[in-house]
Amino acid sequence: MYQLCITIGGKKHCFPLPSLVDRQYIHKPPPPNFPQLDLAISVLDLVNAVPESDLSKELSQVATRFIQQVQKALPQGTEIVAEKAARKAA
Repeated sequence: MYQLCITIGGKKHCFPLPSLVDRQYIHKPPPPNFPQLDLAISVLDLVNAVPESDLSKELSQVATRFIQQVQKALPQGTEIVAEKAARKAA
């Protein structure tokens, strides 16, 4: 967790900065999972929850590029599809 710290009258005062994620709900994936893919998907979910910014665009591009690389390595006929796109196709 990050804090914003200010020195007032020679004394340091720190205030916690809010986070979008409640850390008590972050669990490491079990060993056979693909943690890098889990991370990329989680980043895209978080980016979609905040207003667009230079940082959100950059994170989205990196995560999307990673998912596209994983997609290229999948067997033919197998694909990774975002939930929204999967619902539209059904």
